[in-house]
Amino acid sequence: MDITSVPSLAGRKSAGLLVIPFWKGKKQAKIAVEAAALNKHFTGPISTQDFQGKEGEIVIVYVTGQPEKRFALLGLGVEEEITVEKFRRAYAHVTKICRKKKISDINVLLPKQRGISGQDLVYGIVEGILLSNYVFTSLQKDVIKDEPPVILSKMTLIGANKAELEVAHKCSIICDGVNLTRDLVNGNADDVTPHHLAAVARGLSKTCPHTTTTVFDKKRIVKEKMGLLLAVNRGSTSDPAFIIIEYKGNPKSKDKTVIVGKGITFDTGGLNLKSSGMETMKQDMAGAATVLGTIHAVASLGLKVNVTGVIPSTENSISSTSYKPGDVYVGYSGKTVENGNTDAEGRLVLADALAYTVDQLSPTRIIDFATLTGAIEITLGDEASGLFSNNDVLSDLLIRSGTITSERLWRLPLYPEYKEALKSDIADIKSTGGRGASSIKAAMFLQAFVGETPWAHLDIASTAFLTSEKRYQPKNATGMGVRLMVSLLENL
Repeated sequence: MDITSVPSLAGRKSAGLLVIPFWKGKKQAKIAVEAAALNKHFTGPISTQDFQGKEGEIVIVYVTGQPEKRFALLGLGVEEEITVEKFRRAYAHVTKICRKKKISDINVLLPKQRGISGQDLVYGIVEGILLSNYVFTSLQKDVIKDEPPVILSKMTLIGANKAELEVAHKCSIICDGVNLTRDLVNGNADDVTPHHLAAVARGLSKTCPHTTTTVFDKKRIVKEKMGLLLAVNRGSTSDPAFIIIEYKGNPKSKDKTVIVGKGITFDTGGLNLKSSGMETMKQDMAGAATVLGTIHAVASLGLKVNVTGVIPSTENSISSTSYKPGDVYVGYSGKTVENGNTDAEGRLVLADALAYTVDQLSPTRIIDFATLTGAIEITLGDEASGLFSNNDVLSDLLIRSGTITSERLWRLPLYPEYKEALKSDIADIKSTGGRGASSIKAAMFLQAFVGETPWAHLDIASTAFLTSEKRYQPKNATGMGVRLMVSLLENL
């Protein structure tokens, strides 16, 4: 989106809509900017008799003699209770109104608020508008006869200074990374294969500075003895891929964050066929998509950090050659794994990726993203992702970043007693441990492959893909984790 700024109302150009902010009042709304400055540009005061300024409340007023065809009176809620997240939610309603009325360019009059800095204010407003401006159209253009949906393409911030405009541009870059993640997750599983993810990674290396990509094909994966990834792949007609994408924003530093993303491009459940349906299982590579979206955002911003993304990718399909429950497989680490359930494939491919990362990539810290367990939705719903970690400092940093971006995390325990459920009579470890605390046991399994390296596992099974639109998140892919990781990496 083209984002510009002008110092005052006098400098604005024509647009489809002017957004005017209001605080909630007892009887009617209160203007959230200097009334004198506002009235100077209009022939008369704006009436708010039927408008209370509740959070997200919008009244559209059609006007004449102004650069805009319409004014949108936007309610922000109670001034004393305003937060960055409430700005996101309120301004998301502007985007939705614009889409309904096919408005592509808007002027946004920034509110004045004493408790929040101008940069944080702009951060919340712009993210709310941009995150809700996403429409997945790549599959629709060939099958929908009607006109494609109109999205916002231009926004002018009235009253933003240079630093605040820079924040807006930064938000735009981050949201591009979020939308890359969304596009990958929303795409057809027939198209978004392991090799497509590899191609996207290679493409990022060409367009993003200081970024290189290495892809292991099946022959190299066999050579590396990644037996768990190979086992999951056995039922698929598509070869697996092991993708390493590295961004060196601070080559003089030895500090390196490695992000590992589960890349199961479609999950049937294998021979333990999913009983609850698999219509949304193209989203089982959301962790991999988060890795690619994060690298895109971090490299485009030019952050002075070193980040490596690792993606073990395959389909979990069914055929006469599918791997089997009850059998034992040997992974990259050399550990033998008793396969408890072929629908617990994500932890197997991640185990090889985590073990390789520790052994070969010299990570300072590891963070993995995975749509790992359905149980996490029962535990937390879709308002938070599950966080599991062997390191309190890393855990606290992630929780703080999740609070800043409102991609909230809730830490769950990794008590050693849970390991008992993963004991096997025929292997070093069993991949599953029963229904109780199943998200925790899945994390405990992963922990067995990271050694002493500071590590965090984020189970995003309930937050990466939504069955209905929510606030500034669209239906289906949300792009969960990209904004969180940018915030974390900026504050290390």
